[in-house]
Amino acid sequence: MYDKRLFLLKISKADVLEYYDQTVNSPSGSFYIPAVLRIPNLLQVVKRRRIRQSLSRKNIFFRDAFTCQYCSSRESLTIDHVLPVSKGGEWEWENLVTACAKCNSRKGVKTLEEANMKLMKVPKAPKDSDIVAIPLTNAAMNTLRKRKGLPNEWLQYLGIK
Repeated sequence: MYDKRLFLLKISKADVLEYYDQTVNSPSGSFYIPAVLRIPNLLQVVKRRRIRQSLSRKNIFFRDAFTCQYCSSRESLTIDHVLPVSKGGEWEWENLVTACAKCNSRKGVKTLEEANMKLMKVPKAPKDSDIVAIPLTNAAMNTLRKRKGLPNEWLQYLGIK
């Protein structure tokens, strides 16, 4: 009983970043199950991997969580200029997104409006405080893989490709 109270005390000081789609029922109501918690005191001691301010293909992929910003695919990823170079687009954080080869080819040298395509989120330069991933040990990763994959809600926080 003591351990449970201690655990609940710590959880009450956590921020819920993501929820699972499932709920649990209790006499006082129905609640979504937290999937990802941020515990400020714990994060101070966990080593964080950050995006460096240097603009590179790797850092664009990290910022966009290795996901096509047009269709959410994780296959055959490339870098796309939102405003094509031929129309004055430059190599800068706000003009570069991760795109799968299919979407990049479909868009070609057109603008988003001309290609009738939309971005999932507006590209922007990362802040110094943006956490890309909290590294896990190899043992933890092996345990998670044995359990038939990771919950989708965790992926962006683990930096898994």
